[in-house]
Amino acid sequence: MDYITKPCVENVLLQRNLRISKNYINGTLYTFPTSFMFKCNESDATSRGLQSIPGGEIQVPHCQIESIERLNLTPSGTPLYIRCKTFLVLKFIFRREPDANDVEKTLNRLSRPISIEEISVLNYRPNSVHCLASQRSGWHVFDINIEYARFGVPNSEWIQSWLNNDYKLCPTYPKWLFVPAEATQEIVVGSAKFRSQGRLPALSFVYEPTGAAICRCSQPCVGITMNRSEFDEKMVSCIRMANKKEKSKMYIVDTRPKVNAMVNRAGGKGYEDVKNYVDVLYKNFPIQNIHVMRESMSKLRNTLEMAISPSAHISGVEESGWLSHVKVVLNTAKFISNTVSVEGHSVLIHCSDGWDRTAQTSSLSQILLDPYYRTLNGFQVLVEKEWLAFGHKFVDRCSLLCRNPDEVSPIFLQFLDCVFQLQNQFPTHFEFNENYLVELYDMLTSGKFGTFLGNNEKDRTRQRLSERTFSVWGYLWENITKFINPYFEHGAEIKADNSQLLRPSTEDRDLLLWTKMYCRYDLCCEAKTALDIDVETSSELKAVTERLSQTTVEM
Repeated sequence: MDYITKPCVENVLLQRNLRISKNYINGTLYTFPTSFMFKCNESDATSRGLQSIPGGEIQVPHCQIESIERLNLTPSGTPLYIRCKTFLVLKFIFRREPDANDVEKTLNRLSRPISIEEISVLNYRPNSVHCLASQRSGWHVFDINIEYARFGVPNSEWIQSWLNNDYKLCPTYPKWLFVPAEATQEIVVGSAKFRSQGRLPALSFVYEPTGAAICRCSQPCVGITMNRSEFDEKMVSCIRMANKKEKSKMYIVDTRPKVNAMVNRAGGKGYEDVKNYVDVLYKNFPIQNIHVMRESMSKLRNTLEMAISPSAHISGVEESGWLSHVKVVLNTAKFISNTVSVEGHSVLIHCSDGWDRTAQTSSLSQILLDPYYRTLNGFQVLVEKEWLAFGHKFVDRCSLLCRNPDEVSPIFLQFLDCVFQLQNQFPTHFEFNENYLVELYDMLTSGKFGTFLGNNEKDRTRQRLSERTFSVWGYLWENITKFINPYFEHGAEIKADNSQLLRPSTEDRDLLLWTKMYCRYDLCCEAKTALDIDVETSSELKAVTERLSQTTVEM
């Protein structure tokens, strides 16, 4: 590739432990079209016992580079400080400044692709014919009609709408939407015009024991004058009446802090005036916006990278606010699941545009409600439905292409962190372990798979990614033995007595820092979990693997 001016630089020093200034390893840095690799010199690797560098090599896809910083010149040479999205931090010292200049320029360009054609996704190839077929078939994990039929839709209350078949009604929604049967075409179109980005209220899930639904949308365009839309009011009323529970009311859950919702009125948007919506209650949950979450994660990373004492570590984690944000997200999901299952009321969720906090809380509440989403198949379906089909902006939020840095935010990572918290509290209720969540995140950021490219279904369809690239789900199924939780002992069926519900604690003492994600490259941190066992020798694993083999074949 033309951008690579220095494909190989010898006598490069790698500082593995940032807390120890002279902890250096000597080796060679190679730059390839899709990744860079540091290879330790054999003598250095042997003398230092580099258990933390398997095979004496570190290879990083360019897509996983988060930032490159030139540090002040030292007697040893010119340092480059590379932060990766996977929480790997590498400090290289180059003997010659021109070498550092070339590598910095090359990696800065290769880590900021401006089109899909520049990402490794189009160059990635599985290492066998079997893997190739499996990773192609991963594109068929999710069928929206099969998923909605699983909880009895369409039926007399809910129907499939064709109005977004060409993505013109709402470009960031899936082509097939499910809406109340009583909602006419005029109501559906009118409601879309009144909602930010055209993201009208649409069905995500029906809890069959109560008939209550979880729907999602974006904020209404009320503005300073608190404009009204008769079509939107009728649409919400249709959702409420689709729940046949006698005298049923309905909740609108706004996942923004109240002050944020009020400020948005100045921009022509805002929040619902429930006086205009019959039998509707409005409730705020103060989940902060993408900018606050990005800053919180930055503070957490700084603490984990540089804290030199246990007290500095503890205070730094607390001051980052990360676990406090996780707590609020989980509390919101708990409220939604309880409202739907125990109270039997439908819920309409939104934030601002309905593709960040809405995706988090909608999907987490469904995990609490439905054990199917705690299985390997079900979790994949949930991510496909709530995140991919309903238009979470993966390209922007995960910086997969060179776009506006203000759009980057760890929203999906925070969702995975919440799932980890649930796994930790309910170790027998999930078919997959935390290694699965870590690998999913790593593959998302690797640029190898087309699953998460594109900000919505329309983007991925237009770019024919299912034809041109491979699916991450197929890759994960190939490596399934790494991800099975042998202690899983619960079924995937919803029970009328709600005994399958998860009711997590969100007390501070019960929320843990996810060390296997955030501290896995820290030489001073030994991350161990209850589910981290020798899966290859587990007899329970073999039984689960056999049970899942049919699913793999059917994919």
